[in-house]
Amino acid sequence: MSAMTNIETNGKSTVHTATTPASTSVQSGQSGAILSQGIDLPVLSLGVAGEAVRFAQQRLMAYGYRIGFNGQYGPQMKAAIEHFQAYYGGLVVDGVLGENTWRLLCDEDLPRLGWTFYSPLKNTKYPYNVNMPELNQGHIGDAVECLQLRLYTQGFSLFIDGDFGLRTQEAVEIFQRREGLKVDGIVGEKTWRKLGE
Repeated sequence: MSAMTNIETNGKSTVHTATTPASTSVQSGQSGAILSQGIDLPVLSLGVAGEAVRFAQQRLMAYGYRIGFNGQYGPQMKAAIEHFQAYYGGLVVDGVLGENTWRLLCDEDLPRLGWTFYSPLKNTKYPYNVNMPELNQGHIGDAVECLQLRLYTQGFSLFIDGDFGLRTQEAVEIFQRREGLKVDGIVGEKTWRKLGE
């Protein structure tokens, strides 16, 4: 997955792109202990439900989509994702929320197109079991990159490299304190919900 990094130069910010492995673990030489754990965002499609869908719905709503906020990936959610894929970034329009669609949903710098998307909500009842991954220091991957993008849009200056290091943990703790959450540096359900707003 490509990652964006924020580099400060003479008081101006520029964003650079680098490539990072999506799901890798690094082992130390003699002990063989795992130092980093790769965590990717779940691929979402019609018929799933959970906190990951709810987070995606929050992000779509931030872009002006008027959709149900129920954690269900039903026909309305699929239509919204297809619309988002077509109008933001020229993505493959398949209604599946995968790596490239997640990357754009997690960002905040996309222009608002000035319209409101609406699709009728149909009652759906899917098992609520697809959640956002719990993250903490040492994790790497797409989920960490999404976390860093969300923190960046909240005013935190940090590298967006998909690596949950000390600076990311400090930013998470400050964000948790600011939002009245338990300050533990662990990105769980409540922290993801606040980051999705």
